[in-house]
Amino acid sequence: MTAEIRMQEQRVIGERTFIPVVSDISFCHEHGMAGYVQPLALLIGEDGKWGIVLLEGDSAVALLEKIVLPV
Repeated sequence: MTAEIRMQEQRVIGERTFIPVVSDISFCHEHGMAGYVQPLALLIGEDGKWGIVLLEGDSAVALLEKIVLPV
Protein backbone atom coordinates (compact mmCIF):
# COMPACT_ATOMS: atom_id res chain seq x y z
CA MET A 1 0.00 0.00 0.00
CA THR A 2 1.27 3.45 -0.91
CA ALA A 3 0.12 6.55 0.98
CA GLU A 4 1.23 10.08 0.14
CA ILE A 5 0.07 13.54 1.10
CA ARG A 6 0.03 15.84 -1.88
CA MET A 7 -1.30 19.11 -3.18
CA GLN A 8 -3.81 19.00 -6.00
CA GLU A 9 -4.08 21.49 -8.84
CA GLN A 10 -4.70 25.04 -7.68
CA ARG A 11 -7.87 26.94 -8.50
CA VAL A 12 -7.96 30.72 -8.77
CA ILE A 13 -11.27 32.43 -8.10
CA GLY A 14 -11.13 36.20 -8.25
CA GLU A 15 -8.13 37.29 -6.18
CA ARG A 16 -7.92 34.06 -4.15
CA THR A 17 -5.96 30.89 -4.84
CA PHE A 18 -7.20 27.60 -3.41
CA ILE A 19 -5.00 24.49 -3.20
CA PRO A 20 -6.54 21.27 -1.85
CA VAL A 21 -4.24 18.99 0.18
CA VAL A 22 -5.22 15.31 0.10
CA SER A 23 -4.06 11.92 1.30
CA ASP A 24 -3.69 9.70 -1.74
CA ILE A 25 -3.70 5.99 -0.90
CA SER A 26 -3.41 3.21 -3.48
CA PHE A 27 -2.74 -0.51 -3.34
CA CYS A 28 -2.57 -3.46 -5.70
CA HIS A 29 -3.84 -6.99 -5.14
CA GLU A 30 -4.33 -10.11 -7.24
CA HIS A 31 -7.56 -8.81 -8.82
CA GLY A 32 -6.40 -5.30 -9.70
CA MET A 33 -5.86 -2.12 -7.77
CA ALA A 34 -7.80 0.33 -5.64
CA GLY A 35 -7.32 3.88 -4.50
CA TYR A 36 -8.73 6.36 -2.03
CA VAL A 37 -8.36 10.14 -1.84
CA GLN A 38 -9.20 11.89 1.43
CA PRO A 39 -9.26 15.69 1.77
CA LEU A 40 -7.00 16.89 4.59
CA ALA A 41 -6.71 20.66 4.24
CA LEU A 42 -7.26 23.65 2.02
CA LEU A 43 -4.53 26.24 1.42
CA ILE A 44 -5.93 29.70 0.68
CA GLY A 45 -3.78 32.51 -0.71
CA GLU A 46 -4.63 36.15 -1.27
CA ASP A 47 -2.46 39.28 -1.58
CA GLY A 48 0.75 37.32 -0.89
CA LYS A 49 -0.58 35.86 2.37
CA TRP A 50 -1.51 32.22 2.93
CA GLY A 51 -3.83 30.50 5.35
CA ILE A 52 -4.77 26.89 5.94
CA VAL A 53 -8.06 25.23 6.81
CA LEU A 54 -7.23 21.93 8.51
CA LEU A 55 -9.86 19.21 7.94
CA GLU A 56 -7.92 16.21 9.30
CA GLY A 57 -4.72 15.72 11.28
CA ASP A 58 -3.05 17.03 14.41
CA SER A 59 -1.56 20.31 13.22
CA ALA A 60 -0.98 22.36 10.08
CA VAL A 61 2.81 22.25 10.61
CA ALA A 62 2.85 18.43 10.80
CA LEU A 63 0.71 18.20 7.67
CA LEU A 64 2.88 20.60 5.66
CA GLU A 65 6.04 18.68 6.58
CA LYS A 66 4.59 15.49 5.01
CA ILE A 67 3.50 16.95 1.65
CA VAL A 68 5.09 15.36 -1.42
CA LEU A 69 5.83 18.22 -3.81
CA PRO A 70 5.36 17.70 -7.55
CA VAL A 71 8.52 17.30 -9.57
